[in-house]
Amino acid sequence: MRAEAGLYSLLPPAAGISDWKPVMVEALAAADGVPAATGHGADGDATGATSGHVLGLACVHGEGPLWDTDRDTLYWLDISRQRLHAYRPATREARSHRLPAIPSAVALCTDHRLLVVTSRGIGQYVPDTGLMDLVAGTAPGWPRRRFNDGKCDRAGRFWTGTMRLRGEAGREGLYRFEAARGLTRVDEGFTVCNGLGWSPEDRTLYLTDTEARRIYAYDFDVASGAVANRRVFVDASDMAGKPDGLAVDAQGGVWVAIFGGWQLRRYDPDGLPERTLRLPVPHPTSCTFGGPALDTLYVTSSRLGLSRHELADAPLSGCLFAFDVALTGRPEPLFSN
Repeated sequence: MRAEAGLYSLLPPAAGISDWKPVMVEALAAADGVPAATGHGADGDATGATSGHVLGLACVHGEGPLWDTDRDTLYWLDISRQRLHAYRPATREARSHRLPAIPSAVALCTDHRLLVVTSRGIGQYVPDTGLMDLVAGTAPGWPRRRFNDGKCDRAGRFWTGTMRLRGEAGREGLYRFEAARGLTRVDEGFTVCNGLGWSPEDRTLYLTDTEARRIYAYDFDVASGAVANRRVFVDASDMAGKPDGLAVDAQGGVWVAIFGGWQLRRYDPDGLPERTLRLPVPHPTSCTFGGPALDTLYVTSSRLGLSRHELADAPLSGCLFAFDVALTGRPEPLFSN
């Protein structure tokens, strides 16, 4: 974590936007380690190939994928390079935004701006001009901590959590951000708050603590934004790798990126593993559903900290992947600003 903070401290505060440019999209081949979907259940494991593609735009530490239904655009972040990437699948074009602060999550706003969570606080960003307005009183306490993953609920509130860069474990919190009320600390006792998501009926909130190797579930009241009855949804302490970002599909399955585990796992609403999607990279970081029918599962990945030997074994590390998993997601809620 200290190395991460040291890397970020070297980044300049410059901002800018590149032009839309064609980007290479290639089908995953056997030489790439074609991913396989493995089922878990009473009938035993059944493995089959999954159709997948890789985007030729690599990140150091890719994170925070977000599908914009109105713009038919996928956004995702390269935290280490301080960039927001945008990709239009219909035209296979991409562009990059150099942000004025270190980002960790992005959400859609009702006024067509983007809510961007950064090391300097929560800001509202105009993707066509590069202008960002930071909201006073939302700085997370850099360089000891920073905000990490974040998403909006169906009532237009934004949720995020902090992660420890320096200091003791178990001191980080879960926060709710509202335009009218600002930032509210909702729960505490975490070390690296990560993937967030809600069940399709909005009665359950999921939250990952990566360092604790646990995914928690809360009872959730969408009308008030209240949470209660925190409990362990998945205990991954015996798993190779750590749970990272997550996405909930329209059927209630919870897809979790297993950082260091070369895979995504889908859990059913009872927290039981239902499916494993094996990947050609060791460090998947997060996932989201996108495309016009919300039937493409996009997966971000990282190459941060990998050795030359490890990169030689997994040269696609840091790339964005797209998979057909025969399931759909739901449109991302908008932040009410």
